[in-house]
Amino acid sequence: MFFKKDPRTEALLEMALKQVEKMLREMTSDGKDLAKLKLKKYQKTHYTDCLCPKCNIAKKKNNPHLRGLLEEGFKVYVGEGGGEED
Repeated sequence: MFFKKDPRTEALLEMALKQVEKMLREMTSDGKDLAKLKLKKYQKTHYTDCLCPKCNIAKKKNNPHLRGLLEEGFKVYVGEGGGEED
């Protein structure tokens, strides 16, 4: 079974990759060492006192992963220790 690639999705991914590449090049030109680069995915959800339908279901099922999503993205960490200090 073959799946067709969505041209809009491919174009969006290409635009996003160009922005990430531009950001990394700027970081390199600012003198940052990208050898200890870490990307972390994050999701920002509604507050715990939110009363939207998704948050109500999350409260009833006692599962915070079902909350309404506000923002989704990734964070870039570059540093000497990389956050692994004891």
